[in-house]
Amino acid sequence: MFWTEQMYFLQEIYKPVVVCVLALSPILMALFALSLYRRYRLWKLGQPDSRTNKILTRIKTTLEVAFVHLRLIRKGENFPGLMHLLILWGAVLIIVSKFVRLLSYPIGISDPPQEVFLYFSFISEIGAVLLIVGGLMAIYRRYIVKPSRLDNKPDDLVVFGFVFVILLTGFLVKGYRIAVADPGPTDWDTWAPVSYGVSKIFPTFTAEYKDQILVWHRTVMHAVPAFIFAAYVVLNRSRIQHLWLAPLNTFLRSLKPKGALVPVDLENAELWGASQIEHFTWKHLLDLDACTKCGRCQDNCPAYLSGKALTPKQLIQDLKDHLYEAYPYPFVTKPQEERRDMLSDVITEEVIWDCTTCRACMEACPVYIEHIDKIVEMRRNLALERAAFPESAQQALMSLQSRGHPWRGTTAQRTDWYEGLGVKVLAEDSDVDVLYWVGCTAALEERNQKVAQATARIMQAAGIKFGVLGIEEGCCGDPARRMGDEYLFQTLCLKNIETMKGYGVKKIVTACPHCFNILKNEYPQFGGDFEVVHHSEMIAELIRNGTLKVGGIDAVKLAYHDSCYLGRHNDIYEDPRQVLDAIKGVNRVEVVRSRKRGFCCGGGAGHMWMEEPADQRLNVRRTEQMLEAGVECVASACPWCLSMFEDGLKAKEMEDNVKAMDISELVARALFEETT
Repeated sequence: MFWTEQMYFLQEIYKPVVVCVLALSPILMALFALSLYRRYRLWKLGQPDSRTNKILTRIKTTLEVAFVHLRLIRKGENFPGLMHLLILWGAVLIIVSKFVRLLSYPIGISDPPQEVFLYFSFISEIGAVLLIVGGLMAIYRRYIVKPSRLDNKPDDLVVFGFVFVILLTGFLVKGYRIAVADPGPTDWDTWAPVSYGVSKIFPTFTAEYKDQILVWHRTVMHAVPAFIFAAYVVLNRSRIQHLWLAPLNTFLRSLKPKGALVPVDLENAELWGASQIEHFTWKHLLDLDACTKCGRCQDNCPAYLSGKALTPKQLIQDLKDHLYEAYPYPFVTKPQEERRDMLSDVITEEVIWDCTTCRACMEACPVYIEHIDKIVEMRRNLALERAAFPESAQQALMSLQSRGHPWRGTTAQRTDWYEGLGVKVLAEDSDVDVLYWVGCTAALEERNQKVAQATARIMQAAGIKFGVLGIEEGCCGDPARRMGDEYLFQTLCLKNIETMKGYGVKKIVTACPHCFNILKNEYPQFGGDFEVVHHSEMIAELIRNGTLKVGGIDAVKLAYHDSCYLGRHNDIYEDPRQVLDAIKGVNRVEVVRSRKRGFCCGGGAGHMWMEEPADQRLNVRRTEQMLEAGVECVASACPWCLSMFEDGLKAKEMEDNVKAMDISELVARALFEETT
């Protein structure tokens, strides 16, 4: 039979290729192992960090991210997502088919399986086509569309060139093999359609030369360039190394609650934050290598989009360059004797303080880079070792220390907002089912006191047996922790836990996402295990079970603003929207940046009390986005967001035309038949 003869023929001409592969593969594997070992030694310079729990969960997510690109293919990222899928699966199909076909013709076997060769010949053709289409899409995106977030390096052109040569020579090799087959099979166009077309361009050689030409054609023109490319990728810090670094980083991602920071053991700590590259954890150093420089973090960072110095992408790349600068090749354990100061020369204090910890960068990152943790570690060093704060931030922290809240200019007391409402105080009667944690802003800031009142009236209308701590309630500590003052945070945290446990508190309701996040996700680090519910969750559940019969209000077109610490940090997106949709007269619209892509109000991580240049204020930029939607009301579920929108509307001179309101105020208006 023809195919049997053809297989023997192929077996003979494959022998030099097999020899080439067997000779070069150990060298390539040794180089890869050496490169990976050097990286491993660099990562191990970092501080300890446990990332090996919940193995099955880690494997599942890694497979989803690596092979399905679930984090990449999302709204606004369909083109690059499809592009990466085509490149990935094209490469996978080619590598698998080549490997299987190579094993089908080992030296010494006289009866290679014919079906395997045919099937995987076809698979490799599909893979090559997918890779070519994906590569052309990548070239179009990088060199024609040219998104600002992408920086084209010479390495990118080298990669594109090598891949093109390897694919082209692969088609030429198979095309020549088809051309010299005598007599040729009738179904090459089925099993190798592209190569069959390529075969038509080749002249016919005599039998004396065709075998030798085919051997050297395959070995020199195809196999050798492939190995050179593989060696280039292994030895060079090429972007393409994310093929294995990204899945590794995904597998080792943090599984702690998204809104939780890692605590500092104040009694035993030898390091106070990070002032040198080795002070980060080994996983943070792995992050630096795993970053693909795709720029999605930058495209979603509100600080960068508002003209500030911070760009999350550049932050990671600057730290990576500093790592290799401090430990240059080939040395690993021996650092440079002189190095730049990481917190002034590498990453400036301006960049470090620009971050609002909104988590937009981490939500957008397809490979789970942890930007916030690194920024907070650097802030901790600035706060605890260098006492280097922006002046306005320092004043807020001083107020926290002396007055128990960051509102240094207020004359209000924590008891003022509930006068005349009949709210129970735990010091007088602790027989309650729920503690209403008011928070500093809702208790002390005049505009937000209306939110506290509305929330209390809603709970009273629902028959909830609740109380407040009153003057015993202290700041939850979020501003201190996000600004890096871990000592002050833990002081406030432990005092609050002691107070609540003294009253036997089990369940907490709060209208502040920052209080909600820290009480739910970070107080358990210090023994404060409570059931914590945001008021949007509570109101939504009361409406769903029929406890609250919400009426209507005057017709109003509004948009809901997602608080970063309610949304991206705790995945609460639908409950606030369900509450608003239950109110008759509300015409709710979505703005372009909403839910996971929501734009920060600018108040997080202590920025609520920091002075900023007028042309870089995030709240003004977010207010403009709301005004572009043509709304009459901006609804939020966070006291900080509410204050930021109030200021933003005043800055745009729109406070008389557009109102900023908390969802609890709108519900209270509907419940008690209030009108505008």
